[in-house]
Formats: sequence, C-alpha cells, structure tokens
Amino acid sequence: MEQEMGKGEFLTWGEVMRYARKGSPPPDRRVEKSDAEWRSLLTEEEYRITRQKGTERAFTGAYCESFVPGRYACRCCGTELFDAEEKFESGTGWPSFTQPLTNNVVKYEMDKSFGMVRVEILCNVCDAHLGHVFPDGPGLGGLRFCTNSASLRRIETGTNESN
Repeated sequence: MEQEMGKGEFLTWGEVMRYARKGSPPPDRRVEKSDAEWRSLLTEEEYRITRQKGTERAFTGAYCESFVPGRYACRCCGTELFDAEEKFESGTGWPSFTQPLTNNVVKYEMDKSFGMVRVEILCNVCDAHLGHVFPDGPGLGGLRFCTNSASLRRIETGTNESN
C-alpha cells in the first residue's frame, strides 16, 4: 500500500511527464463498473464529466471557492485523492491542488485533443476523468492539478460526514 507523501516530498513535472509517457504507478485497488452501473450512480452532469471526459464551466463548481479543511475523494469510487491543505486559489475557475495524497491515486495520460498537448488526470482506481495537470502551480513541485468539482466529493476529516 502506498504511503501518503510527507511534507518534504513532492511530485514534479518531470515525474508527471514520465508517468504520462510510460504509465502511472499501479493503484492499491481497482473499481470497474459497467456503463449502466455508472449511469445509475451518477447525476447526468457527473457522468458527462467523469465518464465522458467533460468539463464544467469555469467558476460554477461547488468546490471552486471552497477552502474548508478535509479531503477530496473521487466522486465515482470514493478514493481519497487530494487534501484541502494542498488546495489553492489559481484564478482559473476550477478547484486546484498542488499535489495528490499519494503518487498512485492519480493516473496521468497525454491528451492531444482540441489541438493542444496536455496531461489529463484520472482517478487511478476507476479511470474517472478529473481534469488536467499543468506545470504552473505554486510551491516546490510547481504543479497545478486543475480539477472539476463534479469529479470530487469533499470528506470532512475526523468525521463520517461528507459533501
């Protein structure tokens, strides 16, 4: 099982690019469901974004301006992906994080759609589309994990409640 990255450890753009080209570290588990099962579990908008690689409109997501402590899990499978301590105001209109919780919860794939070359981020456990990662973030790693709120579910730490 992968350990959480400590305060002195961070993922870099070079590692992200290596994962995107050669494959991400294997997840601790896999969750696979049929298209019908995903449709029955998700709202239409959540399905469009997570299963069909859609994007929510900028500044419309529930977590865009939220900085409440807790963790952010995959909307589809519940895998914890990001800690609120790594969330920052990017000015882009989407929730942005500097690092994932561990190096094996996010999958990285080259995305050459729309005439651009970007690195798509997906949940490494269930392949849900989360957003994209860019090398223009703050901090030592310099990363900006730009995510869709509809791909995430905030979990309050220390309780069983979630939003």
